[in-house]
Amino acid sequence: MSVMLFSAGALLFSVFVGYLYLPRIILIAKKKRLFDTVNVRKVHRGFVPRIGGIAFFPIILLTLTIFTIIRCCVGIPAFTLSSRFFIDVLCLLYGLTIIFIIGVADDLAGVRYKIKFLFQFFAALSVIPSRLWLHDFYGIMGIHEVSPLVGIPVTILIVMFVINAYNLIDGIDGLCAGLSLMAIGFIGGLFLYCGYFFFGVIAAGIMGVLAVFFIFNISGKKYKVFMGDTGSLTLGFIIIFMCLEMLSLFPHNDVLRIIKNPVAVFAGLLFVPVFDTFRVFTVRISCGFSPFYPDKRHIHHKFLELGFTHASATLAIMATQLIFFIMNVLLQQLNVNAILAIDITLGLIYIYMLDNICSKRKLN
Repeated sequence: MSVMLFSAGALLFSVFVGYLYLPRIILIAKKKRLFDTVNVRKVHRGFVPRIGGIAFFPIILLTLTIFTIIRCCVGIPAFTLSSRFFIDVLCLLYGLTIIFIIGVADDLAGVRYKIKFLFQFFAALSVIPSRLWLHDFYGIMGIHEVSPLVGIPVTILIVMFVINAYNLIDGIDGLCAGLSLMAIGFIGGLFLYCGYFFFGVIAAGIMGVLAVFFIFNISGKKYKVFMGDTGSLTLGFIIIFMCLEMLSLFPHNDVLRIIKNPVAVFAGLLFVPVFDTFRVFTVRISCGFSPFYPDKRHIHHKFLELGFTHASATLAIMATQLIFFIMNVLLQQLNVNAILAIDITLGLIYIYMLDNICSKRKLN
């Protein structure tokens, strides 16, 4: 119960601080003319500040610090120096600091993608001291237990891919924030259900400021703002780190046994950004282009081409994500490979239908 109360307080505190902090960031951005540039991949018009994501990490850190202090002051031990969760939180904060540095640099001055990859790699190394690398592939392609020589590099690649997936899905108002709220809300709920203070408060902290940002981003006029790379990279890293943290708890926590197939459930939870990025990368490479070649192949571009507004496209894609998540939860008694095959097949059919409708619309 205490964890629930602390997390509820952290959520309200984060909303309050975000509501005070974000408008001031926006006003500073306007004074310094820190606007998002318009290019072939952008779908917005006008001058919109692009540094809203700068608020995420400081508010998470402030929320975690204050509520950990309060917890200790009321006589509830929050951690010991040897506590696994304390070490894992330090690893998370280390990775977030690296991501924050490169994100701010990119939003303010622009950074080459090779440099961004290097910083993402250093952030992903946080899975080593936290021991969150994949020790088990949970039957994917028939593979179960693996050695660190395999698990560590595969986990680092997965972390970097998910970070970039959430970065690239941030193409229209509210989309990255909405998908992130869904993912963090579910994972944070699991942490709260199991009574884990640290990650419950962290999830509450990011959800609070993210909810405020979502409102400003999707419906703001005077205070309209984009999260920029700082925000999307931060969200991608938090989501994959918390997924790995939760995945590591399944063999040791009886409460979590209600989830029979955690890999399938998490795959459904992250399906839209991960599948869309993998699909776009594959198409670009097959056409002889760089995977980061600027074009309009992402799922949100297809919805805009069909005449959806940013808000309606965001809601449609969030509904799609919810459907895949619920489907994977309902199918989790099946083999994980069968579930992933169903996900990919339905995803391809879904994209084919959108492309077909777009083509007919152009002919008419």
